[in-house]
Amino acid sequence: IDMEIGQIVKGHINEVLGLNKDLSEERLKVCYSCPLYSTKLGGLCNSRLWLNPNTGDVSTIKKEGYKRGCGCRLLAKTKLPEASCPLNKW
Repeated sequence: IDMEIGQIVKGHINEVLGLNKDLSEERLKVCYSCPLYSTKLGGLCNSRLWLNPNTGDVSTIKKEGYKRGCGCRLLAKTKLPEASCPLNKW
């Protein structure tokens, strides 16, 4: 995980308090169309998949040039202004 524990906690607090809703909604639009998106736990970035950002190819094994999903709960992560997508989509 690239994020520190403090950031993860802050993201969950922002989620509970309803903070940064507009930011989250814009980011989630990107996540929903991503092949790494999983509906588990309300929406996760699937850490069991790798994506080639140039071709869109998805793999279940690590390959050169592919980026791995971060495994974060997206309803919390997208509400954290300093967070970023592992594929640099936001």
